[in-house]
Amino acid sequence: MEQARARRFGVRGWVCVVSGLVAALSSPSKTSAAAEPPPTPAPAPTPAPESRPVIDLPATPDLPGVVIFPARASGPRPITVVLHGMCGEPLRTCSHFAAQVTETANLICPRASQQCTGGGASWPHTGFAQAVEAAVARAKAALPEPADDEHGRTLIGYSLGAYRALDIAQSTPGKYPRVMLIGARVALDQRRLVENGVLRVLLSAGGWDMMHDPMQRETERALRLGIRARFLDLGPVGHAFTPSFAGHLSGALSWLSEG
Repeated sequence: MEQARARRFGVRGWVCVVSGLVAALSSPSKTSAAAEPPPTPAPAPTPAPESRPVIDLPATPDLPGVVIFPARASGPRPITVVLHGMCGEPLRTCSHFAAQVTETANLICPRASQQCTGGGASWPHTGFAQAVEAAVARAKAALPEPADDEHGRTLIGYSLGAYRALDIAQSTPGKYPRVMLIGARVALDQRRLVENGVLRVLLSAGGWDMMHDPMQRETERALRLGIRARFLDLGPVGHAFTPSFAGHLSGALSWLSEG
């Protein structure tokens, strides 16, 4: 009987010892707790500048209409001008450019003067260069902050607007060193580009656009002539803006800004 009682006490003792060791190992020691560095707080994200209200100035008997997307960043910002296509609307066309362009620049979208029967407007054969310049001047006066117009503007044209944009760039000394032409069978004039200070020309079209191959060939010809040109394939799309355009625009703007 005494032996059985001793065995019971022995087992109970080992249980206490094991329980004590488990408790000691599972509880953090003061030394290890003190050695652990405090967690580093995550940096607060930098808020993106909010978009400023769009300014839509209708045409008057003396002034052309213009839609303005002011730059989101404060301070003097450069100007990007976009010319819409045949029977287009500046607000609709420029909505495909606004989010990325306004990160660093003011987006100015003149409205063409010839009204189309089914809506929208088209660029005339003559007088469009003066109308675009008047629209830019009107937009600069309406911007919430002064624009930086000393380092040249970026000029973008789509479809019919691309033909007009190229003509303006090749006949306006020093104002448009950066040009992007989308969906138009254009012919670049190396002499006129150089004389008017155009530094870079980006030609672009979707793979299903009939203008794709001619623009690609024109880019190759321009490179042989010494023009700093580049072709941007917009992927499997036709002669229209699609949601995928935004994925191509950032690289296009970066390349243009290098020159």
